[in-house]
Amino acid sequence: MLTVGSLFSGAGLCDLGLHWAGFKHQWFCEIDPFCRSVLAKHWPGIPIYEDVTTLNGAELPPVDVLCGGFPCQDVSHGGKHAGIRKGTRSGLWLDYARLIGEVRPRYAIIENVRGVLSRGMEIVLRDLASLGYDAEWEVLSAAALGAPHRRERVFIVAFPHGEGPDPEHRLLSPLQRIVGKVDQPCVVLDWRGIRIVGQSREAVRHAYPGPVLYRVDDGRAGRMDHPVNVPSVPRRVLPEWHRRLKVLGNGVLPQQAYAVGACIMAHEGRRVSPMPLTPENRAFQR
Repeated sequence: MLTVGSLFSGAGLCDLGLHWAGFKHQWFCEIDPFCRSVLAKHWPGIPIYEDVTTLNGAELPPVDVLCGGFPCQDVSHGGKHAGIRKGTRSGLWLDYARLIGEVRPRYAIIENVRGVLSRGMEIVLRDLASLGYDAEWEVLSAAALGAPHRRERVFIVAFPHGEGPDPEHRLLSPLQRIVGKVDQPCVVLDWRGIRIVGQSREAVRHAYPGPVLYRVDDGRAGRMDHPVNVPSVPRRVLPEWHRRLKVLGNGVLPQQAYAVGACIMAHEGRRVSPMPLTPENRAFQR
């Protein structure tokens, strides 16, 4: 079983996908207290460190894989455009790279928004090369895995030079098989294979005229597009909803991480655990 150390863990959405694929977490690192409480609930007993800048690789439990998405604020298309440099939020990549050098994992999974391709990808690849790591990357859309939204994310998989696949075979090539084959509720199956041109709301509506967002708390459609006799949300609940929405907005679809993790497991010649069915999926398949 491949062991994982998770950086910039958030509420563990990427980690959930790796867990589905058969990885075992040894520790997390997350600065947000609310996110740490979520991690502690779902991964009880596993150490959670608070600050990536103070981590020392020599003092961490050894792991086969480092994973995490460093902050995107300075590389995203809608962000500050400051790029990856010391003193910026996205500059925390420098600590990620430092830890790769200290831990020397067999694999590093690095996730970020698509904007990193034009605002920092060369820095990431240069730093990995200086550490003796080769890398592959793909832009993976949440819609390609059945979700009713694009959420395109760049996934970089790095491995020590000479220990990856031969030049004829890419480590991430199984994505072509995996994408579109995960189990999803039938209400989002129509999203698979849709090519949405442009970022605007009108482009999404043109590609898929149905409702785009139902609700975020349990994934069920309910009648949220046309609520009838729905009571107002109590004011005391609003801060909790705000925290949950922020966590979801900062996370990735677990199925995206599962697909990347499945590629690594296949490269290792290990059995890939099937993705578990959610209660919603079971209900739709009855």
